[in-house]
Amino acid sequence: MYRWTCAVLALLVLAIGASAAEPEPGRTDGPKNSEYGKGGYRYFRTPGQVYLEGFMGAAQVDVEPEGPGQTLSQTDLIAGFNAGYLIEDWLAFQLGYGHIADQKTDLFSGGVRSAYNLEPFNYYFSLDAEIYAPDADENRFGIAPGAGADVVLHDHLLVGLRFQHDFIFADDNISINRFMARVQLKF
Repeated sequence: MYRWTCAVLALLVLAIGASAAEPEPGRTDGPKNSEYGKGGYRYFRTPGQVYLEGFMGAAQVDVEPEGPGQTLSQTDLIAGFNAGYLIEDWLAFQLGYGHIADQKTDLFSGGVRSAYNLEPFNYYFSLDAEIYAPDADENRFGIAPGAGADVVLHDHLLVGLRFQHDFIFADDNISINRFMARVQLKF
């Protein structure tokens, strides 16, 4: 009798273990039609998405002449926009325009942005190549690395702060520090 009891218990344990080891085929943990493409990871952004952002803030322009001369440092308002394309959910290409008000200087830029999304926050680094075009002087080329943080208000709406430091290549030492508030709308 003892053998029969042990044999039945062993078969019972094997049967329960085999049925619990793997779910039946076609089983999902979500509601019907929630498979890939219908539900999914909510923090994943769709590649191929286009965005438009407006920004406004302060730009401090420092000019140190190469020879003897007076160093100029002036802070003015800057405003502009960027239009971008998300190549992947973490990488974007963007084109932009900015205008420094009292100095009558335009900034035309193109570059890349690498984002790290931790909802409700989005952190990013950017690198832009730009044309520094003051009305009173000749155009110059520059590089502008930047960093920023956003708050995700909606799937298609972000607000945040951004800092960029522009290195302008010229005989004089020209640099621009930009601190801006921005609003981004995704389409």
